[in-house]
Amino acid sequence: MTRPIDDLLGGLGTISSPSAGTPSFTVIVRTQGNRPGSLAEALASLAAQTHYPFDVVVTVHDDDPDATPRVESLARESVLPDAVRFVPVIGGGRSRPLNVGLTEATGHYVCFLDDDDLAMPDWLAAFARALSKNPGAVVRSVSQSQAWTTDGGAEPVRAVGPIERPFAPSFDLLAHFSHNETPICSIALPLELLRSAEITFDESLPVYEDWDLLMRVAMLAGVVSIPDETSLYRRLDDANADSAETVAIWEATHTKVLDRLSARPLVLPAGDARRLASAHFDVGGGSRHDRELVEARQEIDELTKSPARWAVRFAKRASGAVGARISARRQ
Repeated sequence: MTRPIDDLLGGLGTISSPSAGTPSFTVIVRTQGNRPGSLAEALASLAAQTHYPFDVVVTVHDDDPDATPRVESLARESVLPDAVRFVPVIGGGRSRPLNVGLTEATGHYVCFLDDDDLAMPDWLAAFARALSKNPGAVVRSVSQSQAWTTDGGAEPVRAVGPIERPFAPSFDLLAHFSHNETPICSIALPLELLRSAEITFDESLPVYEDWDLLMRVAMLAGVVSIPDETSLYRRLDDANADSAETVAIWEATHTKVLDRLSARPLVLPAGDARRLASAHFDVGGGSRHDRELVEARQEIDELTKSPARWAVRFAKRASGAVGARISARRQ
C-alpha cells in the first residue's frame, strides 16, 4: 500500500534548503513584446529595487524571431536593471515563457512580474526580510490593484480608478482551494524546491497557471505572509487574460485545477483541522453548509410557487426544532 506521505515525497530527491544569509532572486518578466512602453516601466521599477543581488530574465513570447532583439533595443532606451537578459520564446501558451524563465533562473528564489505590473522599490527587500527568518518557504506579500485604460491599444495609458486592495491580506490555504487570492507578482518561490520536485507551470492550462503552481508548492514549502504592499497589478480594460478568454474557459480550467488537487493527498497548516471540522462534512459527501444552501434554494422556489404550502412546512420545521431543543435540555 502506498501511503499519502510517500506520494508527496516521492521523486523529491535531496532538497538543500537555502541558507539564512542574503538571498538572491531571479525575476521573470513575461512579455509578448506588444507594449514596449509598459515593459520599460516594469523594468525601470526593477532597476529601483533596494535589495541585491538579483537578475532579470525577460521572456519575449513571439513567433517572430526578430521580436526579441527589437524588444531589447526598445527597452534599452530606458532605465534597466544591471543584470538583465532577453530570452526568445516561440510557441506554446501563457505558461511557456514562465517555464523558460524557470530554466534560465539562477537565484535562490524566483519572482514574477508581467509587463503591465509595477514593483515597489522594496519588493525584493520585503521578500528577503521574510526569508531571512524562514529560508526555503514561499513568501506572499500584498498586491494593490488599479484600473487602467488602454485607449484601444495594448499599452496601459493612464489610471482610471483609485488604488484598491481587492486581494486577501494574507495567504489562506483553505480559502485558496475555492479561488485564487494571490497574483503572481506577489510571491517568491524557492527555486531549488521547484527543480528538485520537478514542479513547473502546466502548459495545458489556458488560464489559472499561477494558481495551479502556487497550490502545489504551498503544501510542500509552506507560505509566509507579510503585510508589505509590494506591487501594483494594473487591471487593463483590454488585452489581458480576463478579456482574452471566455467565461466558459475560465470555469472549465477552474474545475481542472480542482480535480488535480482532489487527486492528491493534502498537507494543511496547523490549525486548519478545526476549521474543517466546523464545516461538518457528511460522510462521503459535501459539507453541511452545501446541503443547507441547496435546501434554502428549494425553499425559496417553493415560496415563490406556493406561499401557503411553504408556510405550513416552515411551521412544522419550527415546531420540530423547538421540540428537539426541549428534549435535549431534558437529557
